[in-house]
Amino acid sequence: METRSYKKNRFVIILVAIAGMSVYLLPYFRYYYYDAYVAYFGINDLQMGMLGSIYGALAIIGYCLGGWVADRVSLKLAISGSLIVTGASAIILLMKPVFPIHVAIYGLWGVTSILTFWNPCMKALRALCKPEEQGRGYALFDMVRGMLNFLTGLVVLAAYTAVANKIGEANGITGLITFYGAEAIIVGIIVYFALKKTLPDFLENKNKSQKNTSFAKNVLTTLKKPTTWCVVIMMFMTYGVIITYNYVVPYCTAAFGMSAALASIMGYAANGFRFCGCWIGGQIADRKGLSNMLLVDIILMIIGVLGLLFTPRSMNFMWMLVISIALLCSFMYSAQALHYAVLEEGDYPVEIMGATTFILSPIGYGIAESIMPMYNGWCLEHFKGLAGYEAIFKTFIVMLCIALISTLIFRKLTKERRLELARIRDKNTSAKSETQE
Repeated sequence: METRSYKKNRFVIILVAIAGMSVYLLPYFRYYYYDAYVAYFGINDLQMGMLGSIYGALAIIGYCLGGWVADRVSLKLAISGSLIVTGASAIILLMKPVFPIHVAIYGLWGVTSILTFWNPCMKALRALCKPEEQGRGYALFDMVRGMLNFLTGLVVLAAYTAVANKIGEANGITGLITFYGAEAIIVGIIVYFALKKTLPDFLENKNKSQKNTSFAKNVLTTLKKPTTWCVVIMMFMTYGVIITYNYVVPYCTAAFGMSAALASIMGYAANGFRFCGCWIGGQIADRKGLSNMLLVDIILMIIGVLGLLFTPRSMNFMWMLVISIALLCSFMYSAQALHYAVLEEGDYPVEIMGATTFILSPIGYGIAESIMPMYNGWCLEHFKGLAGYEAIFKTFIVMLCIALISTLIFRKLTKERRLELARIRDKNTSAKSETQE
């Protein structure tokens, strides 16, 4: 029985998106409740930084080895198990353990949220949709995950504030850890049964058969494909811009004299733009081609960045700034949703997608996350004031131009496969029209 169908599996994709949100709540909530977290555990700023460092170090290793997990371990067990272990470890955190154990928990989260989760999650998403539906599948995942992150953050912040005001911040942090831990466990159990119904016949047995093949051989095959390096470059360049987007808010304050409140609203508006960009991008990508949409995404991102650089610095031109931010934000998330979807045009078999992500994830995501923060900090330190932000945005232009060239080369190399997918889309459209008649 055919189980690859976007329409049939939309609910499962939404559940996977909820999982993609839930697994990161515990590792990252300390940033949003920094002072209360430090006081609750009796740690200092240096120790707080160490927690982030150990998580980041294990995350980079996880990006590298997660591909092997995706091709060798049952996807439903990897994804659900990651959530359950992440949630269960919150029990230890509630006991306010000594700092070395605290560090070990963050190290564990680096494993469960990346190594055993991210690459298996990306492979499962690809398996839930037909080749001609990849854009909508990944876009739905990214769109739902982004909106839920935003909405959950607002609700939890309101609840925490109410609890903290009545019975103290310590009880508020206890409630947060308990809630996030319980949510991860519950979502993990639900996702297990949802994937059990969807993946076993199509992919789970194939994952078992992969144990008899050489993972190293699959990686080597992927390394030899020039399209792999096109995708790596495109991912690195666009993701480097995405993770640097947070500099837009302080730039608006410095360059346009915005109030902190108004600048924050501009930052929160990113969630709305993300929803629109992912939805539009996913729909168009499956109708006109994945790399076609990716080209459009990159071009519109370039226009958005140029708008940031050249909008006259006056509140009278606020409309130009808003349009520029909307373009950049909407289509950078649209591009992100296509990072793995575009592999369909490269004709990478879903059965060995783990070997493919073994290369793509650590370079495209892991190295970008390591390099870009340091580079951006250097720009702001070396070029004082607005010149620092301008240097960052000019770097964006260069990176996006490189991504554009890489995508064009990718398209040239994948012409035959793209024509094949176009024929499938046309056939499906014709069949749908005949059915309606």
